Amino acid sequence: MPSPIGHALAGVAAGCAAAGPRPLRARSTARRLLAFGLLGMLPDIDLLSGQHSTYTHSVGAVVTVAASAALLGGADARSIAATAAAYGSHVLLDWLGSDDVAPYGVMALWPFTDAYLLSDRRWFMAVCREYEQASCWLHNARGVLRELAILGPLTAGVLALTAGCHRR
Repeated sequence: MPSPIGHALAGVAAGCAAAGPRPLRARSTARRLLAFGLLGMLPDIDLLSGQHSTYTHSVGAVVTVAASAALLGGADARSIAATAAAYGSHVLLDWLGSDDVAPYGVMALWPFTDAYLLSDRRWFMAVCREYEQASCWLHNARGVLRELAILGPLTAGVLALTAGCHRR
């Protein structure tokens, strides 16, 4: 499963793609990019409760986040979609990742099913959490480089097409 760096990049790319061009305001653009990056990482908050890859990694959580954005911010439809896309990017990346901790995969389709799903494609490496070992750090560095190679150009392309989520 990707690192926080990969999840942040995907959150920015998905959020900006869904948001489309916005009026140019440097401060609000920076906040928007930061928010999308944080939303891309947010599902891993479940690591704190020992429930990793469960409910926060699901379509149910994406709908909950979108509904929260609608209720809390009075956001327009594109902003709500961008919020959902940034958060949902995490679920997609974890589904496309490698997993070496049982149960394997994510509960992506919860609440419809509590089955753990994992793609046959392994685009992203599993994150090693045995930080006391040098081999773990090397493994994670390779994983981040792979994420940058895949997601860096994608994110840069989306930012170029949306002019960083703002109109020229």
